[in-house]
Amino acid sequence: MPVSGKIYELGTHVVLAGVKVQNTNTKDNTQSNATGFFSIKAKAGDILIFESFAYKPDTVLLTNIRYLEIFLQPQNTNLKEVKIKDQATKLGTLKDTSFHNQIVRYQRDEKGNLKGGVAIKFGYGKSAKEKRDEKLAYDTLATAQIDKAFSPTNVSKYIPLKGNDLKQFIAIYRPTIKQYKAPNFDLTLYLNDCYKKFLALPPDKRKLASLKADTIGY
Repeated sequence: MPVSGKIYELGTHVVLAGVKVQNTNTKDNTQSNATGFFSIKAKAGDILIFESFAYKPDTVLLTNIRYLEIFLQPQNTNLKEVKIKDQATKLGTLKDTSFHNQIVRYQRDEKGNLKGGVAIKFGYGKSAKEKRDEKLAYDTLATAQIDKAFSPTNVSKYIPLKGNDLKQFIAIYRPTIKQYKAPNFDLTLYLNDCYKKFLALPPDKRKLASLKADTIGY
């Protein structure tokens, strides 16, 4: 019997496509579609694993066959410990694959002798162009996520606005990338707070504010 459900990003409630779903008992696997929906053959007692790039994996033990809502937390990349296994390894350098292939160098004293510990060269070897390209890729992805989260269709699920009022609301309160990517950002709370502020604005102020937001690219 299939188990189905939807997969969202924790905090923003944006649907996630391309998330791998695997039944560890049967080894069956599938992926969520463009709407975040998935369906996989499973039964009570099976364990499902949900994995996606840039998100922490989640594991669910099925106690019954029901519709699931899964929320994945964005992955915060942490530097993993680098262990010295032998003398040959001590003499060289390593690239930490878990941290964007940054160079790991073993620390030495003034005479060149190993003194223990490692040094990480953050940004080592990256040109200005590479850094700009990385930022552009990050901003492009974040903008696409904001576009999706603050589309009229999605916003109208949370607040009772439509037509021009809805357009004005989105123009005024669409968050910046910095706001949206903040660790404590919660879409539901943010929209609820902004809706209260919007209701407090007189009609003429709503129009002027939305025009101003358009001119600065929000």
